[in-house]
Amino acid sequence: MNVPSCVCRAALPADETLCPRCRAATSGRLRRLPALYRLLRHELQPSAGGPSYGRVRLVESPLPVATDVLTLRGPGGMVGVLEDWWTAMQASRGGSAPVIAGTYDDRVTAAATRLAFHLDYVVTWDQAGQFAIEIRRLDERALAIVCPAETLERGTRLGPCPGENPDGTLCGAVLRHYRSSTAVTCPWCEVVYPPSSWARLKEWIDYDQHDQAQEEEPLLAG
Repeated sequence: MNVPSCVCRAALPADETLCPRCRAATSGRLRRLPALYRLLRHELQPSAGGPSYGRVRLVESPLPVATDVLTLRGPGGMVGVLEDWWTAMQASRGGSAPVIAGTYDDRVTAAATRLAFHLDYVVTWDQAGQFAIEIRRLDERALAIVCPAETLERGTRLGPCPGENPDGTLCGAVLRHYRSSTAVTCPWCEVVYPPSSWARLKEWIDYDQHDQAQEEEPLLAG
């Protein structure tokens, strides 16, 4: 008897098409794609002075526009892939067609959020493997532009970002200070912390880490 396998070739239960590891990776990518989409805006003009996040920019004659970035940010790029999968998922569930509205930023966020919300269904869908592959490719293409591996400066780890999400929860993304950047910028929520706020930033980080440690103590004791 053939044992069903994930796209990573891990064995699967009969009723699922993604293993826990691929499911977690896909969930993380869906949550990251809207932020990457916003960051790509700074890369449209190769000579633009957007956030560098430790990048070393090559000294060369700039092109009028970065075509790979334009492709990802255009109608057939990230927004098109996400909305196509959102539409296909809704149809497979017998649900109504998605309501498409707002700016491209809004649409990317809406599609990625809905797909992540329905991931419990997606892992049982026969298209889950192809879906995970395409989401991974989108994520890798965007990351290669925003933070290319060959020019990435590791930076000094500061701690979790104390910025608040719209729902009141903390961002929690890892903040790093890069020698090539004056300010500290969160790679997830894009909050910028200038040098004048660093003393206060350290207090916030220390407070949040202490608060989290207190919450985890009862769990460890149990």
